[in-house]
Parts: sequence; C-alpha cells; structure tokens
Amino acid sequence: MVNWDDLRFLLALRQGGSLAAASRLLKVEPSTASRRLCSLEAALGVQLAARTPEGLVLNDAGVLASDLAATMERGVNELLARVGGEDQRPEGIVRLATTESMAVLLMRGLVPLRDVHPKIQIELVVSSLALDLTRREADIALRLFRETNPTLIARKVGNVGWSIFASREYVERKGIVLGEEVNLAELGVVGFKDPVSRSPGALWLAENTSPSQVVLSGDSVTSVLNGVRAGLGISALPCFLVLEHPTLVRLTPKVVASSEAFVVIPPDHRDTARVRLVMEALVSLFERERALLEGTTPG
Repeated sequence: MVNWDDLRFLLALRQGGSLAAASRLLKVEPSTASRRLCSLEAALGVQLAARTPEGLVLNDAGVLASDLAATMERGVNELLARVGGEDQRPEGIVRLATTESMAVLLMRGLVPLRDVHPKIQIELVVSSLALDLTRREADIALRLFRETNPTLIARKVGNVGWSIFASREYVERKGIVLGEEVNLAELGVVGFKDPVSRSPGALWLAENTSPSQVVLSGDSVTSVLNGVRAGLGISALPCFLVLEHPTLVRLTPKVVASSEAFVVIPPDHRDTARVRLVMEALVSLFERERALLEGTTPG
C-alpha cells in the first residue's frame, strides 16, 4: 500500500532536483529521504529514479508518479480549504426536527438568527415521531418530552402549557359563558390517538372526559387543532397556538397540563458552530416567549 508521506518525498525530490534539496525542503536527513523513496518504489513495484553520478534523476515512471502525487496534493489542499474546519464556521445546513404544531413558532422565532448569521440554512424536518439523531436523521431536535437516550445531549429550554380551547362558533352554539366554570361533560371532545395520545394534554383530556364524548380523534396536535377550529368540540391544546389561530377561545385561565421542552443534539455536534448557534437561538426564543409558551398569558 502506498504511503502518502512517501509521495511527499517524491514531490520534494522533483521540486528540489536532488536528494539533498528534498531533505532540506522536508527538514529531514538525506538517509530518511532515500529510505522513503525506496519504500515508495517497493510499494509501486517500479523504479522511480535513476542513480547517476550527478545524483537521483526521476525517470518516466517517476515523473508520472510525481504528476499524480501533485494532483493528489492539490485535492488534499482543496479538501482542507473547503471542508476542513467546517464545523467551526457559522455557516451551512442544519436539519431541525420538530412537531408540526411548533413549526410556525420556530420559523418566526429563528428570524434573529438569520439576521446575525445569514449563511446558516435551516431545514425544518416536521414529524410527530421522534427522529433518530444517532442515525443523522436530523442535526438537532426540539422535543416536548424528556430524552431517555443517554448518548444524546439534551438541554431543557422551558415548558409548554396546555389549556382547554374551543372555536368561537362552538362557544356561541353551546351557550358557553366565558369566565364561568365549564361543565365539560356536556360538550363534544376532539381527542387524541397515537402517537400523541401520551402527551400531557391528551392524558388530562382522557382523565377528565368520557370516551362517549369523543366526536373525532387526531394523530397529531395539528389535526386535533383543526377539529376544534371546525367547531366539532373542545380539546386540550398548547396555549401558544392561540397566537396563530385567533378563532380559538380559551375556556379557562388554568394551565391544565404542561410539557417539558428540550433541545437535543447528538454528541458529535457538541462543538459544531452552526448547530450550537441554532441551539442558542432556540434557548433565546423560549426565553423571549416564556409567558406565551407556559400559558400564563393568552398571547
């Protein structure tokens, strides 16, 4: 197998014109340069230089080999220039995994990051399922549950409060008086099914209503939201959604359930600048919108 260091000696020999000059270029002893050349010839199975009274002179095979080695060196230099240190530069693509219900909030909330670091490009990967970060299905994830994989790095960024919502039309149709205690047993329910049936809001809803009240079940927060907006019934939803959907009415000021929110990255992205900057932007977003996200303000 050819050793790249041996090829460097061949390039130095061609550039310097002699074994002594090659040794000086690479700052080694002439015996080391000679040994490297012999090692390369043995690996290639061909003599690369003629030993003459004037010193070593590259033959045709040596000139061809040095031409190819020079091409390889240029390729290595380009690799180092274009890819080397990429993780330390605030630029490139970051695949951010999140849920559909969080997507619009993130799009708006990451505008300050774009203003400061315009070379960072975010690809939003929307899914109700937890993508596998160890298999690089995403570079970073915003999750509304505590990560149990010990190999991943998770940072809690805040909480997301859930409350009870209905459409304005449904409130009027059912004669619900806002500000008074609502009898949920008399109302239709838009429920949850897998994979979101284990979310805090879905669990609260299941414990405080009966299956016979369920008019429709959705397998994502967005599908449940759309059922509520259509006037099918009430449901538990993340409080921040009222900002994007003014036709929703919050039936109680209480936060009936809460989800922990975490930013999660694989360990090999710990020192990747672009990923770290996106993580910091998410932390800042949750800090700026804390009251809205926790449900202590209707937005």
